[in-house]
Amino acid sequence: LFAIDEAHCVSHWGHDFRPHYFRLSELKQRFSHIPMMALTATADKATRVDIIQQLGLNTPYVHTGSFDRPNIRYTIEEKFKPLTQLLRYLKDQKNQSGIIYCTSRKRVDDIAQKLASAGLNAASYHAGMSNEQRQFVQTGFARDDIHIVVATVAFGMGINKPNVRFVLHYDIPKSIESYYQETGRAGRDGLAAEAIMYFDPADIGRVRRFFEDIEDEQRRRVEEQRFNAMASFAEAQTCRRQILLNYFSEYKREPCGNCDICLNPAKSFDGTLVAQQALSCVYRAEQRFGLGYIVDLLRGANTSRIRDNNHHQLSTYGIGKEHSNEFWLSILRQLIHQGLLSQDITQGSALRLTEAARAILKGEYALQLAEPRLQAKHVYQDKLTQFNYDKKLFAKLRNLRKELADADDVPPYVVFNDKTLAEMAQLMPTNDSEFLKISGVGFTKLNKYGSHFLHAIRNYLATS
Repeated sequence: LFAIDEAHCVSHWGHDFRPHYFRLSELKQRFSHIPMMALTATADKATRVDIIQQLGLNTPYVHTGSFDRPNIRYTIEEKFKPLTQLLRYLKDQKNQSGIIYCTSRKRVDDIAQKLASAGLNAASYHAGMSNEQRQFVQTGFARDDIHIVVATVAFGMGINKPNVRFVLHYDIPKSIESYYQETGRAGRDGLAAEAIMYFDPADIGRVRRFFEDIEDEQRRRVEEQRFNAMASFAEAQTCRRQILLNYFSEYKREPCGNCDICLNPAKSFDGTLVAQQALSCVYRAEQRFGLGYIVDLLRGANTSRIRDNNHHQLSTYGIGKEHSNEFWLSILRQLIHQGLLSQDITQGSALRLTEAARAILKGEYALQLAEPRLQAKHVYQDKLTQFNYDKKLFAKLRNLRKELADADDVPPYVVFNDKTLAEMAQLMPTNDSEFLKISGVGFTKLNKYGSHFLHAIRNYLATS
């Protein structure tokens, strides 16, 4: 049998296309009598059809599983001060396993270093490291010796660690397929997990410029089309899971109830006044400056650049000082989205008024804007809420699992997963028969580990 894994790589429509993989079609020509199967977790309809053609599969059986991962909560946060946002989030993660994806090696190393300086158990992973360094980090992560891996997309292929509790994207990915595959590394044990992405609308233009270097015109159009879908997903105000599933042709009518849009719907307000203030400020600054400078003007910042330009004498200087830096960033971004402002990328992303802004400045109609979400609502979840378990006993069993795993030179989840430990801490079995009733326990595990865990549970009951 030939099994082609990550089969989207052979398709011209695939998000991780590798031209030299086209030669895999020779397998069917040279070994026509040998069965072949192709596997991938992330292929839309066009990619699935192309995989069949590229590999020369003859009327194959096609099995499409569900793309839905209901235990993963999807959240997109507007990016203001990403490192501060990240540290705030990690503070509540209580030594949980997680992956943070960044677009560059430099950023990976920088963030990993800052997390380590903040006392977090974090390590970096990217293609610029030696094989030995990468192997050390990957093994440490699998064995729970390292809690957080900050990585480029080089990290993840072939990793099947079931207790990853969160995947966080520091930057917007280039396609929904990549996003789905990376977030899918969370919560493989079926327990609650989170997928968080920090999103700055300005990143859209920056990412699109990368595609200009792709010489193959058809490939460039495919990449641009995929990224446009990703950008639309990030900017959407409808259920995240619906968008993801619909993208992969798994149509879902009802909102999921487990994403940021469902849990915390955007509230709108009459934004006419703040829009007029922002637009006037851009106009009086002669439409020559970018987001950060306009925010400083609105808030009345005392900077040398503002003084050098004599902009502290403008009538709009300090007109919005009662609002925060993040508030005005969100408002300006919304005005860009609504087509009232544009960014001139040839002039350092200077803000320009569009023709549509005239009606707002004249007060000809009321403008509805979304209330800026200045702080995401991250409510720490006990990921094992379905079990009414003893948390002290769970901690003892977890430590025991780590000791046994290290002795056997295997990752802890090979001994037992978190769900099994939680059930032990709930039902507290004290003999072989009761231990076998725990989910995830069979005769092999009973014979190998049963005596250790039963002894720990009996001791706990005797002393508590």
